[in-house]
Amino acid sequence: MEFEELSGMIFSQLKPKLENHLGLSVFAKERAKFEGWLKVELCDSLSKYFTNVCPEQDRMDITFEDWAIELKTVNTNIRYTGVRNKTRPITKNTQGVVNDIEKLRKKDRSKKAVLFIAFPIHHTNEYWQTQLKRISSQLTQISYVEFEFKGKIPGVLYFGLI
Repeated sequence: MEFEELSGMIFSQLKPKLENHLGLSVFAKERAKFEGWLKVELCDSLSKYFTNVCPEQDRMDITFEDWAIELKTVNTNIRYTGVRNKTRPITKNTQGVVNDIEKLRKKDRSKKAVLFIAFPIHHTNEYWQTQLKRISSQLTQISYVEFEFKGKIPGVLYFGLI
């Protein structure tokens, strides 16, 4: 499966789960990370299409066929109504995505990608665009879809090809 087809499949599977899960809205309101949940849900989604989905193989979050995917949740410090104001080290969080990209470059897989969710944020936010450039400059392609957690908390799901 090629990048464009895989990203469309992942977005169509995960976006409704992100938008309709009441528990995730609690995490979003608290700016709490939920990478473990994302890993389980991505495995569930991929298992509908592939038989060899494997979490935590060779220090990679998810592998299947010739793909390896690393996952991150990036909580921002942008203020939004209904979201607790907390200081979050966004530069450190985006560096975590960059570190995963560098880690995957060293792995023996022909197709490598990162999947990350940024929240609360709109894709077009200028401050976020500065942070996103640090990540996207390390990728050959990037796709995204915006969504809202319950409670109208904005988020963006990104999928990048290394």
